This record gives sequence, structure tokens and C-alpha cells, in this order.
Amino acid sequence: MGFNFFKRRNKEGIFLVLDIGTEAVKVLVCRKENNKTVILGADIQYFERYGVFNGQDFATEVIKKTILKAIVGAEQGFIIYSERSKIKPNPVKFAPQLFNRANKEEWKKWPVLVTLPPDTLKAEIIEQTFRQKDSKKKMARKEEKIILKQVFKGAQEEISQTFFKKFGILPKDINWISFNILNIKVDGYSVRWVQGYNGRELKFKILVIFSPKYYFESAQKILEGLKLRVFKIIHLTEVLPVVFGEKISDGIFIDVGGRISQVFLLKNEELMQFRELEKGGEIFTQKLSETLGIDIVSARIFKEKYASKQLSPESEQRIREIFLEEKRTWSEGLDIFSSPIFLFGGAGLLPEIREVLGESKVFYPKDLSSIEDTTNKLNVPQYTPSLLIAQFYGKEILRHNSSPR
Repeated sequence: MGFNFFKRRNKEGIFLVLDIGTEAVKVLVCRKENNKTVILGADIQYFERYGVFNGQDFATEVIKKTILKAIVGAEQGFIIYSERSKIKPNPVKFAPQLFNRANKEEWKKWPVLVTLPPDTLKAEIIEQTFRQKDSKKKMARKEEKIILKQVFKGAQEEISQTFFKKFGILPKDINWISFNILNIKVDGYSVRWVQGYNGRELKFKILVIFSPKYYFESAQKILEGLKLRVFKIIHLTEVLPVVFGEKISDGIFIDVGGRISQVFLLKNEELMQFRELEKGGEIFTQKLSETLGIDIVSARIFKEKYASKQLSPESEQRIREIFLEEKRTWSEGLDIFSSPIFLFGGAGLLPEIREVLGESKVFYPKDLSSIEDTTNKLNVPQYTPSLLIAQFYGKEILRHNSSPR
């Protein structure tokens, strides 16, 4: 069971980014204009209660309503911007018909890039070796396809075994989304593809995107129920090397999310490692809620004010004391990295996280030079992952990309 992906682009070039996290949904209305990605509308909505795509009717309805609310909020910003632009002498270079069509539910016509919560959409980097019987024969296109099929199957089997041992999930209960070749070596020499080369030992580094089938089918049901034209299901591991690779060829990138933090290592423009920490900003929110006796929403707002230095010195000191245990807990299992380290995500501004990591830089939306934000709302690193996905749209993806048949 899989998505019927919508591959046509509309003539105005408008598209949506739907970034579904573990505690919130972010939506961007975007358009490509020359070398820039223009943001025409944006919204964020938090789930009434934290949940995942677990298939339960109540959770499904909560997620569906939250996504719809975020889409409508972003589209409303787009409509306001469109109306405002009509009365300006030379507002933008967009075609006039773009603004005349800014009606309700216009979003149902736009292609959508979707990313799912880290506990639903998974990524693994797997290495596979293939040995040739005839090391002198140059490989043809047909042989390349056969080899790739075998190494993809080997990657599936390796991930299946790991997941069964760790979570008890059977191979038949995994939904395989895509396979991306990160690196190929023929007898130790890096090559871009197999065709035309000869050698004994072929080594492949493969990025596999997959999902537990139960969660993925729940997500599919929600997205299809909203009549979204899903262009691609995407994982940040696919995005970072393409968007960051040209400007920041080496670095550690950490997306501090709600329940899960994702860590990416780039070296020489290549994704070398990826891992997840089963902790995020939520543990700090929960601690504030429990200690101060306030609800989750109030605790989250209080935490955000603390992270952006909007509280008095006395209040800041009090929260630092409250967060001592959470600071230690969040860093458990985190290796000490060398710089440069780049932070983004909702909790990326927390002093505790920055202190654990040592020298690091928070990557704000304004640091993305090819983004033009007409909404003037995207000023916190919580939006950085969504903007990276927006930048990725239309860029050349890695040459070897295959969806399992």
C-alpha cells in the first residue's frame, strides 16, 4: 500500500511544505522565483495532545484537524499577501492571475512536500558489498540494475533484522519508501555509477527511508482524507546534503525536535552518519509543567520566553535550577563532537542544550540566503527544517534514487 504521488506542477509554481512533527504541524506556502524560494504564507499549530500516527480514531482526528488548521492558516496568510500586493505599484514579479485565484481551499490544487514525525518516518545508512565473478568485464546498464536490486534487497534485510530485534516489527510490517546511493566504490575507488566500470569488489553506502507500515498507513489515510496532492514524502537526511552541501561541506547538524532530536554528520558534502536521540524539547516543557503546576501550553510559552531571553534574571535562574536534571538527561548517549555544530529546531535556543554541545551556532531562517520571507513570521529556528525542505523542492536529487517496487 502506497501513495499515488502527484507529479505535475501547477503553472503558477506554488507548492506547500507540510512539516509534521511530534508535537506540532508547520505549513509553508511557497513559490520558486529565479534562485530564491519565496514564502507567501506560514502557520504553526500544536497538537491538543502529543500523539503519533497510531491508527486510533481519536488521535487520527486530532492530527487531521491540526493539519487542516495549519494549512488554512498558511493559506490565509497567502491570501492577505496577495490582496496587499495588488495595490502596490510594483509588488512582485509574479503573474497577476496568481492573485486572482487566491480563493478558499486553493491549496487542494498545489503539490505538497511532506515530512512525517521521526518516530514514523525513519532513515538508516547501510553499507553493502557486492563481489563480481569476472573482475575484468565492464558492467553494462542491465548489470547495474541487477546489482542495485541485490544491494537494495540486502539493505532491506539488514534493517529488517535490526528492527525485529529492537521493536519486534516483522519485515512484512515495514513500508520501504526510497533508496538513495550516497557513495559507490569499485576496488576502493569512488565512482558516480557502476555502468562502464570493471572491478572485483563494489561497495555501496545507501540511505534507506522507511516506516513501520501501521504508522505509515495511518498517515496515508489522514493525508488522502484531506485530499492533499502529495508530491514527495521526504526525510531531512535527503535534504541536508543537497541544500547545505555547497556552502557548508563539513559539520554536525542537530534538529532538536519535540520528542526526538536528529543528528546529521556531513563531510565533504556527503552524509556520513545519521542518528536519533529519543529526547527533545518536550522533556523541558513537561518538567516546567510539573514543577510550576501549570498546563502544557503555558509551560511551552514560558520555556520559549526563557530560551529567547525575555524573562527577568531571577526567573531565568529559577528555570536553570529546574532544568538541571533535564540538561543531563538530554545529553545522555550523545557523543562529544568537534565543531562546527549547527543547531535548529524548536528547542535549539535552549541554553542547556547549547551548553552541553559547547561551541555551536544556531541556524536561523535568516541564515538561509536564498529564502525570501514575505510573511515576516519566520524568525525562529523552529522553522529552519521546513525552510530547508522548501529549498530542496526543484533541486537535483541524488542520481541513484529508487522507490521499491
